[in-house]
Amino acid sequence: MRVWRNISRGVHGVGYNLPPAKKGLVAFDLEGPLSPQDNAYELMGLMEDGYELFERLSRYDDILTLEEREDYEPGDTLYLILPFLILNEVGKREIEEVSKKAPFTPGAKETIQRLKERYKVVIISTSYVPHAHYIGNALGVEDIDIACTPYPFEENLKDKILSHEKETIEDYKKRILGIPIEDESALKGLLNEFYLKILPKLHLHKMFSDIKVMGGRRKVDALRSFVSRGGFEPLEVVCIGDSITDFRMLKYVKENGGLSIVFNGNEYAIPYAVAGVASMKLEAVIPLIERFFQGGILSVKESIKDTVPAEEIQYQWLEDYLSLDDVISVHKLFRRRLRGRAAQLG
Repeated sequence: MRVWRNISRGVHGVGYNLPPAKKGLVAFDLEGPLSPQDNAYELMGLMEDGYELFERLSRYDDILTLEEREDYEPGDTLYLILPFLILNEVGKREIEEVSKKAPFTPGAKETIQRLKERYKVVIISTSYVPHAHYIGNALGVEDIDIACTPYPFEENLKDKILSHEKETIEDYKKRILGIPIEDESALKGLLNEFYLKILPKLHLHKMFSDIKVMGGRRKVDALRSFVSRGGFEPLEVVCIGDSITDFRMLKYVKENGGLSIVFNGNEYAIPYAVAGVASMKLEAVIPLIERFFQGGILSVKESIKDTVPAEEIQYQWLEDYLSLDDVISVHKLFRRRLRGRAAQLG
């Protein structure tokens, strides 16, 4: 295992002298880089067999993303789960209560604080508004600098669903749970039936049919908006992501001369980043960000190549790898340690 020389000084707070700050925008995904909790996963866990149901819906999300279904974006799982959240009366208050139990990635507060002293920091998250704002505010990021998914329900969800519609949703829940997650063909067939034929006919669908989840191309659009609003150029951008919802954003930054970092990423995100960081502490990204804004992308490459052995952090300049299998294995290990059961989700 190898790590950037002198990285421990930057990570553990001894510090080092830095040149004057240059203008830059740093955009973080939330779930993974900033907090290990998958909020939607935990919300589904409030109901019986909710984790198992979410895992199947998440796999369906992966399938639709990889086949590039029209008008579908990675992360639209947060749209898919809405009928089941309504069924179980999950409103804003419940989301906030689950959010309060969310831990922060070690070093997240220190990382955001340090970067905010020198650069513009924003969050672009698939999470529902109540969760994204709660975590973001706790880390020192204001609502105006957070792009996320609107949540259409406050309270009184019990009165928003008709009895026969409740029976329909409960029936499909049982049928979905009856399909092994490995049987992708059967899973896709049943879920296509539910979301394309059954759900649009239900009265409750009108309450959330226009919700757009902040994932995929919508994350790119949000990033472009932050870039424009702040008067930045695309090559003055760093983004940090870890999963399938981030791959288009990572790719966009990479192709426009910025620094895209995958932090404890999965196989859907790693191929689209410039640099990989596998670590239990988010502060590990700081030296790469500083090097980028002071010396450009080639400076980051040179720094990663100048390495010494270390166990707690691993860096990769991803273009150097003919195969990313070893990188994915390393990130998977750190991802599992940090995120637990949620690490398996796309």
